[in-house]
Amino acid sequence: MVQNSSGAITTGLGLFDGVTKGKNMAQQADLFEQQGVIMSENLNPAEIADKPPDSLRQVILHYIQQRHQDKLDGLKPEQEDERAKLSLKYAPETWLDDASLRVSQIQLATHTAKQHHPNSKASAVYAGVDILHGQAHQLVGTQTISPDADVIGNAAALDIFKMLRLEFQGETLLSRLLRHDPEFQAALADDPELAQIRFARFAAFAQVPEQLNAGRTAKQVYVPVDDTAEYHVLTILYPSSLVHQAWQQIGHDRFGEAPKIVRQHRYDQQYHPAESREYPNLLTQSYGGSKPQNISQLNSDRRGSMWLLPSLPPVWQGQAFDLPRGQTVFSGYLARRPAVKELLSKLGKLYLTPDWRNNVDFRDKRNALINDLIDEILVMAVEVQQHAPAGWTHAQNLYREEAYWLDIGYRDQLFALEEQDVLSDSQSDWLTDYRQRGWQGS
Repeated sequence: MVQNSSGAITTGLGLFDGVTKGKNMAQQADLFEQQGVIMSENLNPAEIADKPPDSLRQVILHYIQQRHQDKLDGLKPEQEDERAKLSLKYAPETWLDDASLRVSQIQLATHTAKQHHPNSKASAVYAGVDILHGQAHQLVGTQTISPDADVIGNAAALDIFKMLRLEFQGETLLSRLLRHDPEFQAALADDPELAQIRFARFAAFAQVPEQLNAGRTAKQVYVPVDDTAEYHVLTILYPSSLVHQAWQQIGHDRFGEAPKIVRQHRYDQQYHPAESREYPNLLTQSYGGSKPQNISQLNSDRRGSMWLLPSLPPVWQGQAFDLPRGQTVFSGYLARRPAVKELLSKLGKLYLTPDWRNNVDFRDKRNALINDLIDEILVMAVEVQQHAPAGWTHAQNLYREEAYWLDIGYRDQLFALEEQDVLSDSQSDWLTDYRQRGWQGS
């Protein structure tokens, strides 16, 4: 135990303000020694934080130390009594025993109900990989991934779950708890019997309740059972763990450093082997208001928000159709089409060849180009017939012969008016001229 320049007493577990000297300090030291806490004379809190833990017990002690320090940092220098109370509260044995009792106030879950209604009392369900592996099937589901577990319950007890999320040697304390790791049990207390009791308390919060509650405010689906009056009640739960993994993936794809580099390469029109993922038209949905921790721990990690992907049918947005202008389409309108422009260029080069001869080979090439050109004219006609509004030829002053060919919408409209006997004189003249020219089959 040493005293630093600020007057604080440094122990292996926390900081005691220099004013808590004398009898109070002696009482605290005695209490710590009774609880099996070793006071270090050469280790300060900063060194503890920097030194990697070499055992599960060290991981737990470091977490309690950090919680204690965070609380002390929020106190004013004159709050002597509060500092003394915190020192007693965050003694490792005291905190662990209290945590093993408070853990019953939270429940481990992967599917929760409060996202559908904040006052829902419906039971949450834990369907972690450790459970679902025993129910393996060929369908894609939660069992195919390893999502983070969530917890619901009293927000004041979430500090216990934060401890269980800590890792040691690449495995979380929660994972060790679920597989009943003896090493984790031994880290809970020096006394094996006490460690077993605490471990059983911790393990209980991961068990599914024997009686599930559908809740009065939860979304429910009633499914009849055969022809009887009985039915099953299916409660729709929120896949919190799965949603959280999707949130992490989307967040990485949008704001991660590696995707930023890929997007910069794409902006600079440079090659990059990785793919760039985009999520257009995202919608942010919030849960829990100003207290997202009241919904669940993972909801609190996301600050109460989640992105919704657009689950909508596509909306067709066709390009603006350019109508022919002038008296004929056999002008710049047709010649500007890329395919027509290419065919006309080939046809011109064929005739401009210095040593061309009007032989079979020449005529075959010419006829092939002309046939392709005719095909393009027919394609143009179909596009105009399908996209141009009925009667557009009147505004363009198109030749009447071409109007009969291209403005089939107007023709069909006049046929319908003729059946109703409501044709005007100009419309009747248009149809009469149309029929006299023998266009009925077009």
